[in-house]
Amino acid sequence: MAVVFGSMEWYEKVKEMANKDESFKKGTADWEGAVRTVVVMDEELLKDYSREEYVRGFMGTIASMSKEQRAKYEGTSMGKLMKKLGYSPDVDVATIDPAESAKRFSKLTPEDIKGIEMHGVFEPHHGVLKEMRPIMPDEYKDARFTLTGSYSAWKAMATGKANPTQLVMSGKIKLQGDMAYMMKHMSAMNALNKIYSQIEVVR
Repeated sequence: MAVVFGSMEWYEKVKEMANKDESFKKGTADWEGAVRTVVVMDEELLKDYSREEYVRGFMGTIASMSKEQRAKYEGTSMGKLMKKLGYSPDVDVATIDPAESAKRFSKLTPEDIKGIEMHGVFEPHHGVLKEMRPIMPDEYKDARFTLTGSYSAWKAMATGKANPTQLVMSGKIKLQGDMAYMMKHMSAMNALNKIYSQIEVVR
């Protein structure tokens, strides 16, 4: 069954598959350190999130966070976006109408989402993917690496249209951290990219 890119279901599927994949295990056999991912909203996100399936995926991610965690968005760009969509950070997600939220997303402009980020982490450790999940902006600030790119760039990688090396070298995804270490472990990144391409996402 197709899943929404960036949803909890997507993260869980990647983790499940990575921990069964021999190429990934081999590529991360000596890996230590977390990779923080930063996804910057763009026009492609607006297009996707104008559909109910994507709103449901987004709300599933929000629901995975506690109300205390979500309260941290108050006053931030993400918190302001949530208010434009008609709900506060501490809303009971079960009360949200995906169809109505999709309509509200469809009325947003690129200016409404300019600079707004979504965060995640993946943390391989000696052949095991320990963490693969969405995170709050203040988590994993000390991650070994940070990868930052637009939603469209991340989605291109997640759907097999581009590989990590291409995206980093072209500047579409920016890497902060030990480039030499990352390059040494590109087999792990490529194995992860292959896993991404095997997951059917909602188009």
